[in-house]
Amino acid sequence: MSQLNSVLLKALELSKPTQGEEKKISSVAKEVKESIIKYASSTKIKDVVLGGSYAKGTWLKGDVDIDIFVKMNSSMKEEEFELLGKQIGLESLKQYQPYLRYSDHPYVEAIVQGIRVNIVPCYDVEKWNWISAADRSPFHTEYVTMKLNEEKRDQVRLLKKFLKSLGIYGAEIAKNGFSGYVTEVLILKYGSFQSTLEALSNMQEDKIIISMDPINEETVKKTFKHSVIILDPIDPKRNLGTAISVENFGKFVLAARAFLNKPSIEFFLRQEREGTANNLSEIYPNILVVSFNYRERSPDVIWGQLKKSMNAISKQLTLEGFNVIKSTCTTDEKTEAAFIFLLESITLPSYMVKTGPKVSRKHDSSKFISKSNNVARLMWINNEMQITTLIARKATNAREYVRFLLNERIDSIGITKGLVPDLGNKTQIYTANEAKFTRLVKKAINELTTIEKIFF
Repeated sequence: MSQLNSVLLKALELSKPTQGEEKKISSVAKEVKESIIKYASSTKIKDVVLGGSYAKGTWLKGDVDIDIFVKMNSSMKEEEFELLGKQIGLESLKQYQPYLRYSDHPYVEAIVQGIRVNIVPCYDVEKWNWISAADRSPFHTEYVTMKLNEEKRDQVRLLKKFLKSLGIYGAEIAKNGFSGYVTEVLILKYGSFQSTLEALSNMQEDKIIISMDPINEETVKKTFKHSVIILDPIDPKRNLGTAISVENFGKFVLAARAFLNKPSIEFFLRQEREGTANNLSEIYPNILVVSFNYRERSPDVIWGQLKKSMNAISKQLTLEGFNVIKSTCTTDEKTEAAFIFLLESITLPSYMVKTGPKVSRKHDSSKFISKSNNVARLMWINNEMQITTLIARKATNAREYVRFLLNERIDSIGITKGLVPDLGNKTQIYTANEAKFTRLVKKAINELTTIEKIFF
């Protein structure tokens, strides 16, 4: 037996559920589905169907959610749709302390006998006539269930385990990784775990296009601007790759190459990541932390607000001349959150050089001189015959500049409105060498400064 096959057999043992697990999951799924049907029997419900990895038979050992889709009449208005969906979920799971979660529409979640159960409303529609974002899901389940045999289900499990160990499994906004459905599509496209790794590790272009059916690649490239294009076989107008960040796709490519070059069970075991210890003392003074507490809200909502706001602050820092090397955000999904920026330097020189047009460009040079006269400390012609100025910087300290942004310009720089009330005077802004940070911030800093040793 080859080393690769030996590793894959061991990995499958780690990934495939036991008969005891399957029996317990099936019992919970049956119980919850019957409870929903019983409660919904007098409402405008068309059907109740199982979905997700459980229904498709691709869930991982020790890691499964049960998704149940409640299909409603397509003529129902959105307000009634949302209200009825919440009522059915909360009432049918009331003995399990259910709570609301939010995606495009609210849905209900609860933990039943240690298993996470999601009750998701969707419309009962014909293919292509989607109304809500969840309407495709029952079609996904039907498609994958029909196409996958037992052998390919195991191949899906191997791919999921591989991605989870890399920390890039899950399409939720907190992760920006590969969804379960994407792993299933990849196995259907390439046939096996090994073939999927070989195909993607040999990609030749920056933009990758994956489709189950023949396509015009130039048309697809014009339609979808994202670097990763994975067409949904149920709806080719939808790009499944949109949720995957470029960074996470790049990690997958490098990890695939490393694994194929030297197969090891380590690729299927979640690694505790360690920062580059020799350099941390040098990096910490350039790590800017913005930590704060917020009023509790849905994890889906807070992660979206954090990522958008982090990008807005990064943009402002860059425009002011602070080079943002890397950035991240983190939250305990309860009350604590932080933005973390690795900067080239926390401080900048008091002055900056600004180069204008060549003197031969009469109109442009006159305009540049006129505009610079009031702000330039010096003005001269450089060796390229360009008009050059020395200008005093408005901000020279990144920490003070971020404080200014949050205090004076918070409503105009792209911070999510829902987060504005939380970023008040109690917000802490410091460099990583200046304060004793919380465990949450420490973990985020470690991840920001980590070298992925498994493939670098």
